[in-house]
Amino acid sequence: MKHINLIFILLTAVASSALAQTVSSDTIATRLWRQVNAFPQEKLYTQTDRAEYMCGDTIWMRHHVVDALTGMPSYASRYVYVELVNPMGSMVSRIMMRQDENGAIYGYMPTTTDMPSGQYMLRAYTRYMAGTTPDYLFIRSVRLRSVMENSVKITSHYGKSTVSLSFANPQTGKTIHQAVVKVSSADGDMAFTGNSDDGIRLHTLDIGSKQRCLLVEVGNYKEYVPLVRERIDLQLMPEGGHLVAGQRCRVAYKAVDATGLGIYVKATVTDELGNVIAESKAAHCGMGFFYITAQPEHSYKITCMAADDRQISAILPKAHTDVPALSVAQNNGRIMVGVLRPDASTTNGNEWLIVHQGGAPLFANRVASSSLSFSNDMFRDGIVHIVLADNSMNIISERLVFVWSGTDVYDSDNSVAVSSDSNMRTVRLSLPDSVMADCAVSVTDATTVSNDTANNIVSTLLLSQELKGYIEQPAWYFADRGRSGYLDLLMLTQGWRRYDIQKTLKGNTQTVTIRPETSMSISGKVTSNVTTKGRKGSSVMMSSNRGGLVDETTTDDNGLFHFNNFEMPDSTGYMLMTRSAKGSTNSVLLIDNAEYPAVNNIITPIMSDTTMRGDMETMKRYADRIAMVNGGRVVFLPEVEVNSKRVPKTEYENLTKINGKSISETELMNMGNKSIFDVLRWNAYPGLMFDSSYNWFLYHMRPTYLVVDGTVWNTGDTAMDSLSLYMAQTTLLQSLRTRDVLQIDILKGAIVGTLPVISGNVRAMDMDLSAIVITTKGTTRTQNNHVAYVRPLGYQRPAAFYNPKYQVPEEYALRQTIYWNPSVRINNGKAVVQFMPNGAKKYRVTVEGVDKSSRLIHLEKETE
Repeated sequence: MKHINLIFILLTAVASSALAQTVSSDTIATRLWRQVNAFPQEKLYTQTDRAEYMCGDTIWMRHHVVDALTGMPSYASRYVYVELVNPMGSMVSRIMMRQDENGAIYGYMPTTTDMPSGQYMLRAYTRYMAGTTPDYLFIRSVRLRSVMENSVKITSHYGKSTVSLSFANPQTGKTIHQAVVKVSSADGDMAFTGNSDDGIRLHTLDIGSKQRCLLVEVGNYKEYVPLVRERIDLQLMPEGGHLVAGQRCRVAYKAVDATGLGIYVKATVTDELGNVIAESKAAHCGMGFFYITAQPEHSYKITCMAADDRQISAILPKAHTDVPALSVAQNNGRIMVGVLRPDASTTNGNEWLIVHQGGAPLFANRVASSSLSFSNDMFRDGIVHIVLADNSMNIISERLVFVWSGTDVYDSDNSVAVSSDSNMRTVRLSLPDSVMADCAVSVTDATTVSNDTANNIVSTLLLSQELKGYIEQPAWYFADRGRSGYLDLLMLTQGWRRYDIQKTLKGNTQTVTIRPETSMSISGKVTSNVTTKGRKGSSVMMSSNRGGLVDETTTDDNGLFHFNNFEMPDSTGYMLMTRSAKGSTNSVLLIDNAEYPAVNNIITPIMSDTTMRGDMETMKRYADRIAMVNGGRVVFLPEVEVNSKRVPKTEYENLTKINGKSISETELMNMGNKSIFDVLRWNAYPGLMFDSSYNWFLYHMRPTYLVVDGTVWNTGDTAMDSLSLYMAQTTLLQSLRTRDVLQIDILKGAIVGTLPVISGNVRAMDMDLSAIVITTKGTTRTQNNHVAYVRPLGYQRPAAFYNPKYQVPEEYALRQTIYWNPSVRINNGKAVVQFMPNGAKKYRVTVEGVDKSSRLIHLEKETE
């Protein structure tokens, strides 16, 4: 591994020789270093237990956060946010995961069996990444499949102005008749409802011409169906950015179809007379290249023909007669850089050649000859950026190069050994003694779970997280060391833009004001009742009984306040109360909304409908698992008519029927805009008595519990030192209005002790208990009031992967993920884990992580 210290050594050597000529070489290097120091960046890779899931599965994950410059593990950001986004760009769920005691960040994303099948997006990021480099958040496709795909196959065809949908049984191929069909657009509008006797046809005016997919329901089966238009897009990328007149130049191209994925094409280049100048075939993912010696007085056209006879043409850009361009090649462990100049060029060779990696300068000097070479040993594995600039530091030409020696990656399957001992399997990792790392280990059933050929830690941190745009199948480039030529082709078609290098070279350093998130925070503003101007010096108190959190601060000159240095699990509620500097409560407390990156602008290619290995068999196994674990089966019903009792508004409503009372949303709204405190105090609810000495409610002379949105606000204690807490609770109920509350459940007697949030603090069958359980409609802010109640996103409580021994059919395992451990410590290159096989006949062991020297670990092995 070449540490970042090597970059300093190389820079010193380059700058020393350059100083003999001019100080500008050192100035360029200083400007680049100033930029990376002023704007440190993070990269992130999210490792999951497998690549594809069934609806109802849990997605287990581990996040590897590294410093973008050095590649070393970064612990600056304490939290990672994970979002599951459906194919229509709507948020399904958002979870915040925090570091454990060793700095590792991991957790899980649950899914449900009633989710529609489709290609979802998993997005992960730190707050720092979202605020500084939003184009480089980690994003990957996640295919979720319903077990009922065995019963319904939906086929779509996109015409010029219509979309046709047909429905068939995939096992028999027969058309499904008399099934109730519903089609919804991304806006939630119902575009069609009816039956599918002969399929259906929709006009684009009804669904929107820009729709990328539709939500289609057939009976009780739901699927996001992509809409694929018949078109080809073509991009042309001359090496170095432009053609040079009279020079043999390489031109890369990329052809993608309407899905956004590369398509195989044959390319023919002709001049204005129709003479064939060059021919080419796409080498990978729609990418290819050809050579051309262009003359400025001629024009050239490229025509690409797909296998299905679709074609697209484009005119090549004119050749430049006065601007040079870079030409780069790799051979025998060296990078050869050439400067191509037009035949009639008058350029005197005063350009600058600048080489950097991740923003760190490695070379900066005037161009003294038309060619220069660098040893690969100068660089770490990853992307190198070569820039040709003029005296004013305007970029003339640029080129990306990927250095891939493999010395910075541990990926030998010989490092993994699996042995069998009775009913246990043991995985032993054996790496060089210098390796110290915290890794995640996944063991899957290799007979039913396909290998993830699209993403891994190497392809993400070295490639995808460095380039702009979508990289199709990035892991493919690293599956074989002989694919370096394809990597170079990718470098011709993508761009590196972590920093604006031209601005940096000119001395304009981009800075950042946001800092890595180290704790949770709540902020806001205090104003008066008559103006939005902030109130200086107002006291703001924040409290939450969970963990005994109490804090107080004072507003600044603009009336702003900020609480930090705390963290609580998700669903924790917080009460905030303000008083002016003179003690008045005649203030308005405004709480800032938490901001997250937009999800509706995430545009990724529509993946083909890939199937799991042994698709039908996989669905059968999953159905067996549902039957065994949940005690029931999932069955396709062409027509569904639901006749059921009203669903309770809260989980406590049924308990009130035993001993208590529920106050519904309708009843609350009919009371006008009263405070909840007035509702409970002035309405007679049996057993609930208000005691003015406590300023709180009692039942059998014991204080009543208060539970708001799952958070308990007291312990039922009658001690005098609890009086301040009861006053705070009264203030909270006074701030909550009837319009803010979904339902109030008043519980009495022993059933209160059964509530999970209370049961640990009481004796069993205690008949003197009572609880006021309030379920709000969401985050509540009290307008024109000095009190607010908020529930910001908190960290996910950790949960361990359950790996029990259970009875399974002899022919296969019910689980696809056999074992998952997100934090395995590798000390001196060694680690051992054990798991129960649970019926699997063949295993795939995957280990990923980053050691303390920034070497990447990607180990994968299949074994019996």
